[in-house]
Amino acid sequence: MMLMNKKGFTAIEIAIGIGVVAILTTAVLATQLMVTKEQVKLQTKLEESIDTNLAERVVFSDLNAVEPSYNNLTVKDDKGLSFFDYYPDVPANLLGNKEALERNITLNLKGRTELFILLQDLGAGPLMNYDPVAAYDIGAAPADFNKSATLSFSSLNRNKWVEKQRESFWKNGRALMLDTPARLRPINPDGSVDMKIAPRSPIYIGYVDGNALKIDATIKGLIDTTEPESGKTLATVDEFLRAAPSIGGGQSLIRMRAVRLVRYYLEAHEDLRYAGTPANLYKSIYENGQWSSPYLMADGVEEFQLRRDSVLKRMIYFKVKKMDKKDPTKTAGL
Repeated sequence: MMLMNKKGFTAIEIAIGIGVVAILTTAVLATQLMVTKEQVKLQTKLEESIDTNLAERVVFSDLNAVEPSYNNLTVKDDKGLSFFDYYPDVPANLLGNKEALERNITLNLKGRTELFILLQDLGAGPLMNYDPVAAYDIGAAPADFNKSATLSFSSLNRNKWVEKQRESFWKNGRALMLDTPARLRPINPDGSVDMKIAPRSPIYIGYVDGNALKIDATIKGLIDTTEPESGKTLATVDEFLRAAPSIGGGQSLIRMRAVRLVRYYLEAHEDLRYAGTPANLYKSIYENGQWSSPYLMADGVEEFQLRRDSVLKRMIYFKVKKMDKKDPTKTAGL
C-alpha cells in the first residue's frame, strides 16, 4: 500500500523534490557568492588603478618641466649619487659601467620618505633673455678713458624692467631662476677640464620680495649655487651677474625663467584594510619662503619609485606602487 498526499504526490516524490530544490538553491547561492567575491576583487583593483593613474598623471605632468633640475639640484639617489647629473657630451665608458650610469630613488616608510624636484613654471610664461645692464646704476664717465665707469647693483627689476618684459614674472613669492646657455666644468691643477664632472651653468634662484630676489636656507640647501669652474658660492644676484660667462663677445647672455620647487613625500596612514602600514603620497610647492598646504596624490602607497637608466639621457621612469590589501572577500565577511 503506497502513501499518498492529498494532492496525489507520494512522500518519496516530495522528498526527492525537496532535495532537488535544495541542490539548486545551494548551486545558485554558491554561484552568487563566487560572483560577489570576484566583483569585490574587481572593484578593489579598479579603485587602486584609478588612484594610481591619477597620481602618476600628476608626476608625468611635473616631469615634463623638470629641465631646471638637471645639474642644478643636489638631490642624491639611493646610492648617494647625484640623481640629476646629466652628461650630454661624453661617452659612456668615461663614466664607468652600466651601474655607475644608473640612478634610482625609492620612497617608502622603511627608509627615505621625501624627494625634491625643480620645475619650470610654464604657467607664468616661457623663458626670456635678461639684459644684465638693466640691473645696474651706471656712474658718470671718468675723465681717464682707460678706466671704466662705476657699476652699482640696484635690482633685477630696476625701472620695472622685468615687469615691462614679462609682468607675470615679477610677483611677490614667485621663484625665478637665472642661468646662461654656457656649460662649464671645473679646471684641474694641470689646466685640463675635468670631464667626469657634469657640465653646468652658474645659476641663481630666489623668490620675489618687493624689489629684491631673495634666496633662503631651503633653496641654498637644495640648489648648487657655486660657480662651476672655481667652486665659489654665488651668494647674491650681483655676484652671479658679474661671474656669468660671456658668449661670443664681451657681454653675457642671461636667461630668466619662473620655477617651482616641489616636494613629494610620504606619511604613514593607519588603515586596517591593508596588509601593512600604508602611506599617503603628498605634493607641496615652495612659495614665498614656505611650503604650501599639501596636496594628496594617492593613499595606500607602499613605494614611490623614480629611475634613470643612464645619466647620458634625461629620461626619468617612475611608478607609484600601491600596498596589497587584505583579502577583500574576508574583510567583507564573504
